[in-house]
Amino acid sequence: MLRSLAGRVARIAFEKGGLLVLAVLAAYVWLAPAHVVDGDNAELSTLGALGGAAHPPGYPLYVLWLRATAWLPGATPAHTAAIATAILGALSIAMLHAACRAWGARPPGAALACALFAGAPVVAQMYSEAEVFALNGLVVAAVAWLAAAAGPARGWARAAALGLVAGLGLANQLTCVLVAPIGVLGVARAVRERGWFVLLAACLGLAIGLLPYAYLLVAPVHAATWGDLHGVADLVPMWLRADYGGPTTLATQRGDVSAWASLAALAETLGRTWLWLPALAGVTAAIGYAARTRDRREPRASWIAWLASFVLAGPVLVARFNIPPTGTGRWVVDRFHLLPALLLAIPIACVLDRVVARLRAPLAAGLAVAVFAAMLAASLPRLARVHAPAVEDQARTMLASLPACAVIIGASDDVGSGIDYAQLVLGVRPDVQYVREPMLGLAWYRARVASRGIALDGIVDHALDQGRAVFVERRHPDLLAKFAHYPFGIFTRLIAPGAPRPSVREVIDHNRALFAQLASYPRPHADDEWPALVHVRYARAWRELAELATASGDGEAAAWAEEAGRVLGPEP
Repeated sequence: MLRSLAGRVARIAFEKGGLLVLAVLAAYVWLAPAHVVDGDNAELSTLGALGGAAHPPGYPLYVLWLRATAWLPGATPAHTAAIATAILGALSIAMLHAACRAWGARPPGAALACALFAGAPVVAQMYSEAEVFALNGLVVAAVAWLAAAAGPARGWARAAALGLVAGLGLANQLTCVLVAPIGVLGVARAVRERGWFVLLAACLGLAIGLLPYAYLLVAPVHAATWGDLHGVADLVPMWLRADYGGPTTLATQRGDVSAWASLAALAETLGRTWLWLPALAGVTAAIGYAARTRDRREPRASWIAWLASFVLAGPVLVARFNIPPTGTGRWVVDRFHLLPALLLAIPIACVLDRVVARLRAPLAAGLAVAVFAAMLAASLPRLARVHAPAVEDQARTMLASLPACAVIIGASDDVGSGIDYAQLVLGVRPDVQYVREPMLGLAWYRARVASRGIALDGIVDHALDQGRAVFVERRHPDLLAKFAHYPFGIFTRLIAPGAPRPSVREVIDHNRALFAQLASYPRPHADDEWPALVHVRYARAWRELAELATASGDGEAAAWAEEAGRVLGPEP
């Protein structure tokens, strides 16, 4: 009996990727940040602690997962949500290993391909912080596994499982629909195996999988909850991302973006994720498998479906993005490249199978863990900087410094969602009100702002008349022309007409005391995503203070402010 148990454990560890998955789980949990690290992460961490609807399409399945795992022993609510996501990340690698094997790769090739993918910087980052992409990867890998000719189910069971996974996927991240060619292939196989009636099982599974959307109708409503849903009819605009302008629109404000620039960014991400040569080999192999059967277990139809899914999830999707892939836009679009990168694991596993096929299972499993560890070690310094507490510290420090009942008119997701997390989850300065100016065009948001006693017309004048301090982010030349103002941390404070204005020295001293409250962590580099953006704001504030001191003739203060900006700015 013990020998039988040991053999089963060995098969799971060495043939089914268990050893690699265990290493991935440990690494992702270790990487999980104990603080919020960007706007979406802050929003989802808040909802994991309190419940509610996320931005469209609502991501109800992921929010329910975070709520169900809120008991995990994280150091903070953000840490708990990150650990819950790390578990999904490890499960997605386990499912991807199973999918690679079902599509024809043997254990060594599947393990090595999964190790490369799991250790890629963008994957390790997104799969270890509170984000929806780890769950999306699990769903897509499950579709590929279930649809394969050598998949785990047949007939009714195959159809029902594919329908259920598709519904659950749509209740999480809409891009999973782009692998529909593979899913349809699986359902077609189920029809051939048991007849047309299996379509009923597929439809029933799909309906059950979509049930998490019902949660949005009963979800708690608070400052971080998106929308005002009253009935089933309200779910359709949420699902179709009507507030954003459509399913493939990433921002409420449309932009003219070159499709070629978006495609180039996709190619670069795929190349870096797969170390270039394996990515090229995988695409070439998939085209070859689609052109002729060769010796793969999957027939040509499967590889044609794979190519169609890859093109839809990759070039077709990114060509429609309305965010330029530069600066903060690049950090947003990179995460949408995860889906085609994951799909590439299947043909890459088949290619690697030829290279490592002769390795014994334990040696191959150990090699995969070593490759994963090496990949992760190479990206650890940057991961540590990207997961720095800059976004959360920015929100907490700036909130703590504001006068009572202040009003902030802002536009940045990381600032707004970071403040929501600090106020609603950590209890920091709930008296301050943050107004997201780009969202004032949404009727439900205007009603929510009005319910908090803020006038929708003439917000600044009304708040100043009430004796409230008003702050804006630096995107309001009309307000800055109308009101006297001065830098206040990352904001600009507007001064009511006739109110006294502090001296330049007083402004600098106040900002010096404010910035002295910042947490200590390694200074981010210029390409370290949101932490870098936070420190760009800090440096910009001190440059403005230096200009203010220079204009007043205070050279000593100007020099001090210039040096403070240099120290606080990101590393070049």
